[in-house]
Amino acid sequence: MKIVRFYECGEPDVLRLEETAIPHPKAGQVLLQVEASGVNYTDVDHRRSSSASREPLTFPSTPGVEVVGVIVEAGEGATALPVGTRVIGLLSHGGYAEYVAVPAASIIPVPPGLDAAQAVALPLQGLTAYHILATFGHIQPGERILIQAAAGGVGTLAVQLARLLEAGQIIATASTPAKLDLALSLGADVGINYTQPDWTTQVLQATDGKGVDLMLDMIGGVQFSENFTCLAPLGRIVTFGKASGQRAVIDSEKLTARCSTVTGFYAGYAGTRPDLVVPALKKLFQYVLAGQLHVQVHHRFPLEEAAAAHRLMETRQSTGKIVLLPG
Repeated sequence: MKIVRFYECGEPDVLRLEETAIPHPKAGQVLLQVEASGVNYTDVDHRRSSSASREPLTFPSTPGVEVVGVIVEAGEGATALPVGTRVIGLLSHGGYAEYVAVPAASIIPVPPGLDAAQAVALPLQGLTAYHILATFGHIQPGERILIQAAAGGVGTLAVQLARLLEAGQIIATASTPAKLDLALSLGADVGINYTQPDWTTQVLQATDGKGVDLMLDMIGGVQFSENFTCLAPLGRIVTFGKASGQRAVIDSEKLTARCSTVTGFYAGYAGTRPDLVVPALKKLFQYVLAGQLHVQVHHRFPLEEAAAAHRLMETRQSTGKIVLLPG
């Protein structure tokens, strides 16, 4: 089978396509023939630096934490769905491959009507969008919300979910006019280019000086401190990434000045909690199948072009979900 590996951390070119034997599922595992692998910022961090990985990194290593595939074999004691069932598989790494063995306890059946590329956009980015809004963001009907990087995989879903959850005003930020147009087409009320020096002033103008009740930030870096400028009193920020490549630094004076709250969210941990995965995924499936949530899969690469997929993500020029297709 084909698999993407790297033997040292570095630029996208460290990713190599290799041939290896198809794995055999161990006790409690199922073997999936992969139809689609999701590409995420966590994969980029995994490849860039061993210190960025949240678990010890050994070489050779294979990125990929979410796949959609068909069960082709079950290991001993795997009380899973029958062979031939299409499922979502969640794993700590190893998803960039034609076959993967995953714990049977971590698989979730994909309902009929969803193709593999749509389905693989929901485990990491869909769950993130849902939880940073509803579970950790505590969004309430009528509240004003600002969604950073609103044209990305998480952002495009968050804009739509905010509308479904009855946000009063949705402000989308992005780095180009085309990205802002996409966010507006998905239901945002206002689009603001966050690369402009007066972006926080524009947010305040859009909210009649009141600021936003909830802000979703995946950019991090020096801009994070600016978020407090356009946050309403008692406002909340949920931070869930660092697309800028720099970690957010929280200014405690800005945090306490108007009783603001900052909450962190990491999908890798949430994925280990069935209570955070199964109910939310079922709700997302319902929204998609009802035509209320439109998954934006804008970039599809063959497995051998994993390095190109990473380059695209790192340029921050992509919109929607990036998917690798092994077949």
